[in-house]
Amino acid sequence: KHQELNQIRLEKQEEYGDFNTNLNLIGQSWSALLGLKKAIPGWMVSLMYVQSKIIRARKKFKADNYDDAANYLYQAKLMQEDQQKK
Repeated sequence: KHQELNQIRLEKQEEYGDFNTNLNLIGQSWSALLGLKKAIPGWMVSLMYVQSKIIRARKKFKADNYDDAANYLYQAKLMQEDQQKK
C-alpha cells in the first residue's frame, strides 16, 4: 500500500507541482480571504483536506477518498515534523 501511495504522490506532483509549495500557498490565500494576520500553515491545510475526504467517505465508499486522505495525512506529518525541527 505504501508503494501505491508513493506512486500517487509522484503522479500528483508531476500534474500539480510541489506538494509543500501548493499547500503553503493555499494556506496563505485562505488566510487572506479570511482576514487572518498569520498564514494557515501548509500542514494544517493538509489536515483540513483529510477532513474533507472523511466527510466525503461518510456518504459513499470511494477508494480514492481513502487514498487521498492517507496522502494528505502523511504530508501533514512530514510538514509539521519539518516545521518543528526549525
